[in-house]
Amino acid sequence: MAKSELAKERKDYHGRPYDGKRLRIRDRQPRGRGKNQGVAQQKLGHVCGEKKLLWEYTESAARTPRTRTIMELPDLPPRTFSGISEGDSEEYEDGWKFLPDILLEDVFTMLAPKARHEASQVCQRWYGAFYAPRVWETFTLKERTLTKKRFNLYRGYQREVCPRKTQVCLLRVGSHFKKIVIPPISDFYNLYEFIRVVDSFMGFFEEFPMPMLNTFHFTFACESRGMTGKLVHGTGGKLLEVLKSLLSNMRNMKNLKLNQLLLDEYEITDLINSIAKRSSHSLKYFELLNCSRTPYALHEVSKFENLQKLVISPQHMTEIVLLLLAGMGLTELHLVQDAYTCAFDPVSSEAWKMAKEIAPFLSVTLEVRGDTKSDIAIQPHAPVTTIVYNTPYSKTVPDTVSTAAYYYRNTLESYEQRCLPRVHGPRSFVKRGDSSLLDLVQRCRRIHTLVIRERISTATLLLLAKEGKTLRNLIVRQNALIKKCDWPNQWTDEFYDWLRTSSHSFEATNQEVARIVGPPWRPLSDHEFKYRS
Repeated sequence: MAKSELAKERKDYHGRPYDGKRLRIRDRQPRGRGKNQGVAQQKLGHVCGEKKLLWEYTESAARTPRTRTIMELPDLPPRTFSGISEGDSEEYEDGWKFLPDILLEDVFTMLAPKARHEASQVCQRWYGAFYAPRVWETFTLKERTLTKKRFNLYRGYQREVCPRKTQVCLLRVGSHFKKIVIPPISDFYNLYEFIRVVDSFMGFFEEFPMPMLNTFHFTFACESRGMTGKLVHGTGGKLLEVLKSLLSNMRNMKNLKLNQLLLDEYEITDLINSIAKRSSHSLKYFELLNCSRTPYALHEVSKFENLQKLVISPQHMTEIVLLLLAGMGLTELHLVQDAYTCAFDPVSSEAWKMAKEIAPFLSVTLEVRGDTKSDIAIQPHAPVTTIVYNTPYSKTVPDTVSTAAYYYRNTLESYEQRCLPRVHGPRSFVKRGDSSLLDLVQRCRRIHTLVIRERISTATLLLLAKEGKTLRNLIVRQNALIKKCDWPNQWTDEFYDWLRTSSHSFEATNQEVARIVGPPWRPLSDHEFKYRS
């Protein structure tokens, strides 16, 4: 073959035509022409699944500046990383393309609005998932949501709500909102600006721009830290005015929560009227905790004709309010105490008896929640079905348990102690509430759920399972069980021998309780108990 034809067929390693002058291709390694005339360097191009080329570069000062030798190497096994071959890694990386839309939307719902917007710029499919209605069903306002950094001369850079961001968000995805949640926010200016923009957005259009919205939760941050300690203040001024305007613009609300407002008495009527303006017939669930600083009879709740569940502080409940609620056909009434509940008097037993005659299907729940050490307030002869201690500081008071067992022996169905305790419980039998809990189970024949977080002995656990004929859910903490039989003998010798034998080991206790209550049964760890609560 002629030299010119060989040059046409061959190309250099850049893909350019071979000119026959700059580059010489040899079938063997070039020889050196002196002691220090050339230095050889070898580099191996590693490409998985392809034939490898061994390039040898030889630099010479007197001869050609660069030469190369091409050698054909055998196939190498595919390179692996983290136990995944190249083919599997490509499938693993491309697996996001085959993720179902419903799972992708679930991932987007867990992200903050800013993170959702950043994820929407990845690809067209994620951009479409960003505008899916399921992603924006619940909108939660947080400290940095829809904010922009701005410089303040006295305080430096601060995060302030950006009205333009809020307007764009409402215009593009506001029609998908079903639930708006505003937790306690310490920056009142950002809270005011957000409510003002949403109120203006709703009032600007003739047709309601959020047709899917049916739930609104608002909790005011009424407690702050000052130089003198804790400061408790209520809602008022411009913030209250814009909140009332927002509530009056919302239409056909079904679920509404307004907590820790701490208003004056003359401000409560206007607030309830603004809610009832367009939601008096549609509201089903209403939670209003600590609406006023002092005890106030909340007669205005009778304006909501189709109300089914009412969660209210006990200082707003009087005999007249109770009879009005019973006449409305209310089915569930929750009386909740927390750290901001003021002193109050319970409703009389005569009023509760009349309410049961008017509304025979009314059920009452007594609950203590939050960081408070106050005991639950007993409402005499009320149709109480559930008692809940949702605070880490409460303890079992024998007198309270005995009183509840006396008044609610025909109605009580659930007695629950939630949250992990933050107080040390006594270990001695006399100071513990084992006997009170057993008395509660023996008197209340309809009780089916018993959740205990405090210390009890294994013998008490066996007695609770034995005496609770209707118990279906018996939940205790493993770390709160004391392996001991400290009950005096007040049964037959055969029963007491069984009690002592079964309570001397945790395994035997678990087996006996599982046999009585129903398998599978075991005490919960603190992590499981916290998750269950």
